[in-house]
Amino acid sequence: MRIIINWVGDEMSIVQNIFRFEKIEERVLLPYDSMQLIKSSNSLLTVVSGMAELNGTITLGLTSVYISNMGVVMELRNNGEKPFVFRVSSFTSFILRQDDRQQLCYELMREYVNYEGLFYHKASNKVRKVSEALFKEQQIPQQAHLLYKLIHTIEEEYKLQKNHVVEISFQSVLAYISKHSHEALKRDEIANYFGYHPNYFSKRIKKETGWSFSDYLAHIRLDKAKVLLLNRNLTIADIARKVGYQDGLYLSRKFRKLTGITPSEFRAFKNYKRIFTFQFTGSLLAAGITPVGTLSWAGNLPPYIVQQLDTTQLIKNGDFPSFEQLRNMSLDLIIGPSYLYAHPQLIEELEKIAPVFILEWDQIDRIVEVETIAAMMGTENSAEEWRENYLAEVEMGKSLLQPLIESGETVGVFELREDEQVGIWRSSARGAYNIYEQLKLVPPPSIQDEVLTPNRHLIIDEYRISSYAADHMLVIVHSEEQGRRLLESDYWCSVRQRYNSKVYILQLEDFWASEGVFLSHQLAIQINKLVNGDFI
Repeated sequence: MRIIINWVGDEMSIVQNIFRFEKIEERVLLPYDSMQLIKSSNSLLTVVSGMAELNGTITLGLTSVYISNMGVVMELRNNGEKPFVFRVSSFTSFILRQDDRQQLCYELMREYVNYEGLFYHKASNKVRKVSEALFKEQQIPQQAHLLYKLIHTIEEEYKLQKNHVVEISFQSVLAYISKHSHEALKRDEIANYFGYHPNYFSKRIKKETGWSFSDYLAHIRLDKAKVLLLNRNLTIADIARKVGYQDGLYLSRKFRKLTGITPSEFRAFKNYKRIFTFQFTGSLLAAGITPVGTLSWAGNLPPYIVQQLDTTQLIKNGDFPSFEQLRNMSLDLIIGPSYLYAHPQLIEELEKIAPVFILEWDQIDRIVEVETIAAMMGTENSAEEWRENYLAEVEMGKSLLQPLIESGETVGVFELREDEQVGIWRSSARGAYNIYEQLKLVPPPSIQDEVLTPNRHLIIDEYRISSYAADHMLVIVHSEEQGRRLLESDYWCSVRQRYNSKVYILQLEDFWASEGVFLSHQLAIQINKLVNGDFI
């Protein structure tokens, strides 16, 4: 099946996929009942109320979205006491196969999504509102428009989630457990919340982390307890309640079982001299601490700082240290980021070598991160000296920029990615902390709403950059070729010409790691670019 379109528009407005709307219907699955749906077209399923099981493996709830290919069988079962109300939009997808700029030829796309379908939980309010509007709409042209808007929104949300986790659904589960670990979490409730069967959930968490659910939760709680133990105003009982345990005695037993020492002994000991860190090197240096070992890759250690660490053993790019290397360092402490939870056997082996201190990665305010490390090491004075110097540099930057950036002008931090994509970073990455949190420069509303307020990174296709354009765009590139892309790309030319955006080129090697002492280096580059008008 083909669709031929005679085309007279401009090249940039040609779309790769078009959709033909067929119908939308609302169905009800009664309690303890089941049904089978077989559609000859693609199906988009959204939930109005209730819960049901899809194909024996997925639990559908109010915020679930599912898209299937043509002819796929959907088995639905309602195991609850309330009706399951859902809507199915039927549509056909076509993909552009021929484009001679005068005539476009679209062919039927039998596999619009992968064989498992497109599925995710926690769809946004926008998805639900557009779905509701589509259900109520009676006019065919408007139905087609709303269908396209609905599918586009779902694809963007799905892509966003896939770009931020290794495996969308389960990494979201682990992040949720970490964030809510202080609450009374129960395995079955979390499994149900994310659409997993409890037994499958147990097997999956064991596969992903190497720990049972209870062991994984215990590790997170005890690592958070280590951070709270740095605050001497908190009692052991206070800390127990803050991390999710009922009393200090239970915390002490768990803590000793895992670490070999009591919470009080951990709190009292600050003689950490020989430290290996997997990340956070900039924050350690800001706290006056030079690690005896760390990773040499640029995401942890910018090239310009390497020469200052002549006494530090650098583990070559792309590798974790061997256990033998770590044992030979005679370590007092190992500092790791929270993403090491994905390597439980590694953590267990590390704990045999030295105490392990796990810090939340890419979550903590950058100044607080330095202060936390300093409190653990007893180097608070060094951290305070760094903080005062850094904030003085920020104030100097504000005074230089005040007459140059007019009221109402916006500033954004971007990074060119592979596959014609652009990263838009929250405050924790690529020097954005300087721009948004310290200099208090104003982002475009789209960045504020979609990145900073929800506190999440965003990856977009490059053709959408105009929707996030700022008056001043600090764009990080990986290579000279990407720098040329900024100069030659139609999308970026349009941003500069249509929106009068000033685009400043920054190098990734200066901005990959963004914590502690690295922030000052990045701040100087950012200020110089803006003050000197060094834009393309």
